Amino acid sequence: MSTRLLSLAGDVLKSINPSLLESPPPITEESGNDVCYLGPNGEDAHHSVIFCKDLPDGLRAMVGSWYLHPERHIVEYVMFVTISSLVIQRLIPTLSRYPEKKASELHPPLFIKAVTFFIYTCQLAYKINGYPGKILFMAMPCNVLWTIWTALCFLPLNAQTMHVMYQVIIPYTSLSVVALATPDTSDLKMWMEIPFFFFVHYALIVYPIYFLVSGRISALSANDGIVSNFAKWWALASAYFALFYFGVGVPLSLVFGINLNYMLSPPPNPGDMVSGPNFRLQSTLCCAMVFFFFQFVVTAAAVFGRAPSNSTLTKTLTNSKKMS
Repeated sequence: MSTRLLSLAGDVLKSINPSLLESPPPITEESGNDVCYLGPNGEDAHHSVIFCKDLPDGLRAMVGSWYLHPERHIVEYVMFVTISSLVIQRLIPTLSRYPEKKASELHPPLFIKAVTFFIYTCQLAYKINGYPGKILFMAMPCNVLWTIWTALCFLPLNAQTMHVMYQVIIPYTSLSVVALATPDTSDLKMWMEIPFFFFVHYALIVYPIYFLVSGRISALSANDGIVSNFAKWWALASAYFALFYFGVGVPLSLVFGINLNYMLSPPPNPGDMVSGPNFRLQSTLCCAMVFFFFQFVVTAAAVFGRAPSNSTLTKTLTNSKKMS
């Protein structure tokens, strides 16, 4: 019965976008008439399909597909959304508290606000003026990081909310390092878009370094031991990441037929190491490991005094705890 229900649910899911192919089209033209999308109802007649050569510049590399069976999408959606939600619900009440009297330390200085405003405005301009659906790529990890930074700069957030946002930024910054190490610029076609790509990713690395070195934020906590604090923030960051990309990224990708954050098919990678029906599980594990390593490095730097100003903040947190 459960198999039949899953199959029925898969049919319903596939009916949302029957124009997607069973596998991604080739990145470069092979036949002269490569098909990127079927007709609106899944028709494969010559007059109904959309040929890759007719797509706007940049879109071909981002075309979505049913690389994974609909049933697999449903199972992974339920699994990751459920587990992530439970982890977040369990962790939020146990997180270290940021002292309200130090809240002013969390507000970005004027030069950070100015640079953030410029970058976010340019990001929106590139996405709005790109190929149809490119605005959805504001949901890519590094663009989400810019949304978080923009919120920190311009929204009236309380100290604890800002504290949580800064702490998840620390492991997420590793994604900027990965993006710079393995840049995918295949859909960047507009004026200065490629140099801008590298500029914004380097800025995402510089920002948290500034906040850590200046002592505005710390990877340590007075409320928890080093290991406990490390584990909580790493687990929370991983849970939020999985919840967003399985709970929001996959539905957006399927509805609009775009391979957002490679949630529908794997990215180009050496030797196709990340591929097959388990590619999202492999990618999720890789991201969790990258988060772990990056947060470990930052925590170790704080512990061994490589960011000495952090000790001041930690003492403040300790005193705040004693006073409460």
